[in-house]
Amino acid sequence: MALETLVTALACLSTATMNSTEKPLSVIMRNSAEPFLMAENDSGSCPASTLGALTARIQFMTDELQNLRKELNELQDLVEEFKTQPSDGYPLEARILRPFPGLQNLPPAAPVDDIPRSCHDEKHGQVRIRIAQDMDPFFVSCDQKERDGGWLVIAYRYDGSEDFNRDWETYKAGFGSLNTEFFIGLEKLHRLTNSEHHELLVIMRNKKGEERFAIYDHFSIGSESEKYLLYVLGTYKGDAGDSLRYHAGKKFTTFDQDNDDNGQNCARTHAGAWWYGRECVQSNLFGTFQSKYGHEIGFFKGILWKPFLTGPNGSLSYVRMLIRPIKKATP
Repeated sequence: MALETLVTALACLSTATMNSTEKPLSVIMRNSAEPFLMAENDSGSCPASTLGALTARIQFMTDELQNLRKELNELQDLVEEFKTQPSDGYPLEARILRPFPGLQNLPPAAPVDDIPRSCHDEKHGQVRIRIAQDMDPFFVSCDQKERDGGWLVIAYRYDGSEDFNRDWETYKAGFGSLNTEFFIGLEKLHRLTNSEHHELLVIMRNKKGEERFAIYDHFSIGSESEKYLLYVLGTYKGDAGDSLRYHAGKKFTTFDQDNDDNGQNCARTHAGAWWYGRECVQSNLFGTFQSKYGHEIGFFKGILWKPFLTGPNGSLSYVRMLIRPIKKATP
């Protein structure tokens, strides 16, 4: 899936960029100070967030290919060693397929794993899923009522009971309870959004009870070695404004791990972790929650989403972030 995303990004980068700027790709790459972002309302626009994010993913996949090449060489050595062993009159193919004596006493194979991989066609509420065979199952919160269902809740804020100004390791693992406020964790979010294409839904309310939403038709974050950068952000639609666009291609920053382009640590400045950029904030859903009767939060430290809540004062009173696999069109 990571390779498919990369190929899509490269193909788009060589076509859509030429169409939109009428400049050669080499000129655009030399003038890389401006991020390469998708058009706000163009369904044919590119899924890659920035040239920087694309470069990081290429380097990451290069390292992965080197590891695979090493493993392949080791496997070839084992095959050569096997060829040199006594044949006992059997051809090589029969020796490979012939059962080894030690295998006859092994326990029967484990049954096929029927644990779901997502919230698709599951019940509303808590569901146990497994993203991949190399991961342990875990419980998630599924929403089958919102916009045709199939959504998996990755973050939920509504009463300020959970502190979202956490360190790197806590954000990596996730925190909170599915029954209250929580965040699913960066590592699980990375594995989920790289297992197949996902879309993102953000639902938010201000303290007056007004509700807005934003949907992005493609959403993916990188691995920990890539600092969980917001790698892919698709086309936006909704009535809340496209405030996440500025953060596309940005790495995740916490108060104890500064990965933003700002001279200071934006997570410290704005009292919450997020995918911060050079100017820190256009949105921050992990900012400080303002209690209903508490002192109004200032200095852009609240839960913000421009232009729905612009700051510097105040905070949104309700936020949910949900993802679901993109349904493939039937041929």
